[in-house]
Amino acid sequence: MQTKTANRLAFGVCVALLFAFLAQGWGFIRANSQSHDEAVHLTAGYSYLATHDFRLNPEHPPLLKELAALPIYLRYHLPFKPATHLWGQSTAEAEKWAISRDFLYHSSVPYDDLLTLGRLPGLLLGALLVSLVGWWSYRLWGPGAAVLGMALAAFEPNLVTNACLITTDMGSALFIFLAMYLFWEYGNSRRALLLVGAGVATGLALASKLTGVLLFGMGGVILAAHVLLHRSPLFPPAKEGTGPARVVRLKQASLIALVVAVLAAVTILPPYFFQGWERWWYGFRWQTTKGAFGHHAFFLGEYSDKGWLLYFPVAFLIKTPVPSLLLIAASLLLFRAGRPLRLREALFLLVPVGIFLALMIPAKINIGVRYLTPIYPFLFVCAARLATLSFPRPWLAPVLLGVPVLLTAVSSLRQAPHQLAYFNELIGGPDHGDRYLADTNIDWGQDLKGLREYILDERLDVVYLSYFGTAPAEEYGIRYQELPSFGAVDWPAHPVGGMPREEPRKLLAVSVTNLQGAYLGEPGPYAFFYRERSPLAKIGYSIWIYDLTHDAEGQYHLLQAYRYAAERERKLAAEYRKKGADETAALHEQLAHQWDEVIREE
Repeated sequence: MQTKTANRLAFGVCVALLFAFLAQGWGFIRANSQSHDEAVHLTAGYSYLATHDFRLNPEHPPLLKELAALPIYLRYHLPFKPATHLWGQSTAEAEKWAISRDFLYHSSVPYDDLLTLGRLPGLLLGALLVSLVGWWSYRLWGPGAAVLGMALAAFEPNLVTNACLITTDMGSALFIFLAMYLFWEYGNSRRALLLVGAGVATGLALASKLTGVLLFGMGGVILAAHVLLHRSPLFPPAKEGTGPARVVRLKQASLIALVVAVLAAVTILPPYFFQGWERWWYGFRWQTTKGAFGHHAFFLGEYSDKGWLLYFPVAFLIKTPVPSLLLIAASLLLFRAGRPLRLREALFLLVPVGIFLALMIPAKINIGVRYLTPIYPFLFVCAARLATLSFPRPWLAPVLLGVPVLLTAVSSLRQAPHQLAYFNELIGGPDHGDRYLADTNIDWGQDLKGLREYILDERLDVVYLSYFGTAPAEEYGIRYQELPSFGAVDWPAHPVGGMPREEPRKLLAVSVTNLQGAYLGEPGPYAFFYRERSPLAKIGYSIWIYDLTHDAEGQYHLLQAYRYAAERERKLAAEYRKKGADETAALHEQLAHQWDEVIREE
């Protein structure tokens, strides 16, 4: 009777936690404007459904893009007819941004409705992931563990963020976690259907994001342990065959690996409308090549395109709520306490984390903690084991476990709906995050809605704007004089014209990634403002506002930003001339001339 009561109580709490996660997600979706890559992912997914043509954004697998576009396709069935000059045999990088902007902002359906519909499938996938964390915790360690694990997942700001953006991170994390869970359940019962499910989930992970290939490494370690160890961690308790145990296990492992590999390969085909595996291999080669070259990034005041070994450990430590970190650490340190963390659970829960970290720590692409999204559910299930600990006083359990969960929820919720820019109290919260990280950790172009509200509240007519993103600010009702920026979909994104001289207030709005100079050349054109001026306001932590109305020195340095941009364009034009790319060189020369015109007007 007590067990039934505990299960019912735990179920009710878990349902409430699931609704809490969904409520946070809905608030995030409605408050945040289009982030950097969302228009391309959504438009690419819609193009796949409408045309079965995969030329747009082929470097990423199609499944999650198709899921995002599916509600729009089913409800509105919009025509997909990009301009002929943009829709060639192979769509270039610049063209995909133009096509995506046109689809999202110039369709018959308001862009905000399209973006909301496109984000909802990801939120549902996130809810499934949170639920699965609770279910696996329950299967391992009972109802108390289900509540603890699910609470940590439901209020994890990184999971909320990635569930609400049209990207590949949340879906990839779900399918990787699902594949390992089904593999674990298969070991419990040896039911063939569970092994089939693990193979299909592996294929879904591969069709979501190319990091899904790491599942073969995770499963390979477990199968190797099954073959080599005296007692199998895969099939507890071990049941030996009639032949030598190691030979029997080797045959079992080989058959399991073959079944999973075949099912995964077959599962990849439907998202590509059965056009073969070549398109998936193209994306794999593209990503591995990109990984070898690296990506320019900012970390602890430094700039590099080669990455830092400390990047992901530090990002994880400062972008995860401190109480969650403490519970995870306590579970690992007290692995013998309560129901001990046995070898089998360690293999299924910690090997995936270790393999992910082994891949990511030396990686040259250091642009966001979101790349670590798949490790969170495994760590939360590990932390859930603390619910099995015995305490000398009954009141210690809710204090030592409940208080950290409550503090995690408070830490996350007080930064809602700006969880993308979440930083924990170890560094003083999101107001200080810019000193440590940039790009998708704090600024992904998501705060145009907030900037519009600020402009309306301040009754401004026009602002200076340097925006790190691909959304057209004018579509959000923002009138602005463009400044040197990175990420604009056009060159420039907005017709250049001077700030009206009669404007009573001259406010400067700069995305923090541009302030840091992460992609505009160190230290960048806004180094003076970043180092010498305190912002008047921060919009969602990602867009900083400076008042230049009576700041002659600030206005001088603003002019220097234009000169910086003009000189940079001339250098690029000269480089392209040397390479024989005359058309591109002419474009940069035209941009330099435009910035010169602004300098004369200013």
